[in-house]
Amino acid sequence: MRKHPIPAIVLGLSLAILVGPSAAGAQVDEGRADMVVSVDWLAEHLDDENLVLLHLGNRERYEGAHIPGARYVLYSAISQSSDEGLRLEMPPVDQLRSAFEELGVSDDSRIVLYFADGWVTLTTRVYLTLEYLGLGARTSVLDGGIDAWRAAGHPVSRDVPTAASRGSITPRPRPALIAQADWLADRLDDDGVAVIDARTSHYYRGTRGGHGMPRAGHIPGAANIPYVTIVDEETDRFKDLETLRGMFIAAGANRGDQVVTYCHIGQQATLVWFAARLLGYDARVYDGSFQEWSNRPQLAVARPAVEDFSRLISTNELAALLAGDEAVSIVDLRSDFVGYLEGHIPGAIYLHYENLRATNRGVPADILSAESYAALFSRNGLSLERPVVIYSNAAGANFDATFLAWILNGFGHTEVYLLDGGYEKWLAEDRPTARAYPAIEETSFAADGFRPDRATRRLVEYSLDEDRMVIVDVRPEAQYAGRAGHQMRRGHIPGAVNHVWSSDLMASGSTRIWKPLDELRASYEAQGITPDKHVILYCNTGTEASHVYFALRNLLGYANVDVYFPSWTDWSAIESLPIEVAASQRSDRDR
Repeated sequence: MRKHPIPAIVLGLSLAILVGPSAAGAQVDEGRADMVVSVDWLAEHLDDENLVLLHLGNRERYEGAHIPGARYVLYSAISQSSDEGLRLEMPPVDQLRSAFEELGVSDDSRIVLYFADGWVTLTTRVYLTLEYLGLGARTSVLDGGIDAWRAAGHPVSRDVPTAASRGSITPRPRPALIAQADWLADRLDDDGVAVIDARTSHYYRGTRGGHGMPRAGHIPGAANIPYVTIVDEETDRFKDLETLRGMFIAAGANRGDQVVTYCHIGQQATLVWFAARLLGYDARVYDGSFQEWSNRPQLAVARPAVEDFSRLISTNELAALLAGDEAVSIVDLRSDFVGYLEGHIPGAIYLHYENLRATNRGVPADILSAESYAALFSRNGLSLERPVVIYSNAAGANFDATFLAWILNGFGHTEVYLLDGGYEKWLAEDRPTARAYPAIEETSFAADGFRPDRATRRLVEYSLDEDRMVIVDVRPEAQYAGRAGHQMRRGHIPGAVNHVWSSDLMASGSTRIWKPLDELRASYEAQGITPDKHVILYCNTGTEASHVYFALRNLLGYANVDVYFPSWTDWSAIESLPIEVAASQRSDRDR
């Protein structure tokens, strides 16, 4: 294993898209060129007699629209859990042979897999399964899935094909594609073995855990290539070979190395494995993945120092901090600019929350790039080595302050403080204020390493049917129920629980402060928002959701919390996405 892999991926690499073999300019130096095919190639070969086209995605959506002639793959028929409790393992060869023969697959079939609903990792898992069965050389993945097919103007169909004539497969199993725990443990110090953790960086760093994995962190010596970085975030097309190769080299995987990928249970890892195979690496998937590794106490787990959480700071504590010698940055995030001019906490710079978001590809109110934030923070003297205290209008818009705290958390800032009670409490206690602008010395705030706890739309779609995940709508009940709102459509994401952000605060004189932790914890758990769940938060744009993120992640210590940006503004504008219009059965207003 590479002794000093580079754990972070360089974000500035090109996001050019890998095209299928039918397009000019696509060359694979070492891997199979036809592992990925373009929509134009598929359109040209759609009527080939030996073509078997397989659809991966939601069954109902398949019945509503699929590529003509495609057959639906029932994933449970080609996967299984183990007796030891591992959630995803390779089934016996005879089971796989029978399942694919029933889909019409034979030894001479030309198999094309495509995904809908963003199920890229499921598709590469099926590709691995066919490779394991000995049919990898006759199998390809459609670049961009059904969305790319539709975008190119090709037709879709609702006609479900008649039952296929049963195929005939001569299995040629390739068990070496699947790495076992003991095999991997014996090779952790081998220079020619590069172990790649395909999970998102939070799990790799050990700041998140759970999901049946008792220890957080990663396999010692493993580098991190998050599976989500293999394809373009918007199109789900594979990134170009040069970009992919740069990722693997940065992770310590040199030409000629054997690559072993793993994730939580063995599905996300197949996307990184697929990219490795595309580049010509000898690659395996550790099927038991971190679920197995973390449950075997004799196997070591590496866990970098866990970052401190952002936290609350009282007016007394802030006054003491200002009276001391330690340098501190103070940020006034009240939306009332005139209010800042009339008076602010001494030394505070002013930022408006609109400085922290912008339109992205036509969708308003999305977060900025890491480079944009770094430039803004540098100009205003913020530094990762200096404490930051944030305050806003706690009585009405406390989420302005938590929005910045969430962003700084994404950069790994370990000393971010939120003033409990905001400026109103400071003023009510007759503490000193100023009108003078602070003298700011510009810093060099680094743009690298920005990994906010953000949920993509794809993740939200996936979460709709996942019991281990809970979606939380933090907007007022009238917007949740569909009686109010300014976005394209009214209502809420199906299955979402309504927990209004402001319900985490209580009155204190002329302002509002956070409720005691035991009350906060009880209110969330009463709605089924429990620490064992992966929590996805949304509001109209994401700013109000950052307030509940602060409560769950920073105050209560929940391990797995993400904010969906730009939230309902994004979801409501896409007519194909489902919504519900009804009162919550578990609304915090009902208690």
